Amino acid sequence: MGVAALVLKKGVDITPLLHGGGQERDIRSGTINAAGIASFVSATGSAMRDMESNYQKVFALRAKLISTIQGQVSDVRLNSPLEGEILPGIANIEFPSTESDSMLLLFDAEGIACSTGSACSAGVQEASHVLIAMGRSEAQARSSLRFSLGISNSESEIEYLEACIKRVIDRARAAYRG
Repeated sequence: MGVAALVLKKGVDITPLLHGGGQERDIRSGTINAAGIASFVSATGSAMRDMESNYQKVFALRAKLISTIQGQVSDVRLNSPLEGEILPGIANIEFPSTESDSMLLLFDAEGIACSTGSACSAGVQEASHVLIAMGRSEAQARSSLRFSLGISNSESEIEYLEACIKRVIDRARAAYRG
């Protein structure tokens, strides 16, 4: 059994999914998972304590990822700002004269995970609705990839990308029929 926290604004009514013993103010029935709650508290404390340093680490990895890609493929276009109100671990990049689906397969063959759209539309075979809403054309959206980074990523992984990205993009462009 897992553990989670639900923060509600005063006055918000919710309907319980499970009915029974009346625990948790009649919102959740069943015996509480004391060990799970203690673990949740510890994990939440660690996450809060390390949040700023983790943000800085991931932000620096993103900057290295972008500069590495720009250094290897000169005509790329960044679809999101370099700084400001951004998610530090997300970089969406357009590779002109390519199809994102072919790049995705080629990167996957190299052991590099990336995506053709937003995380909420993974597996959908169409141009990113987010990029279209940002004013990108259908062709631009279809030649863009999203790279996601987290605290478990390392600079050596970006160096690995550097070693194979030019080959991947060259192959994707050779197959392009735009």
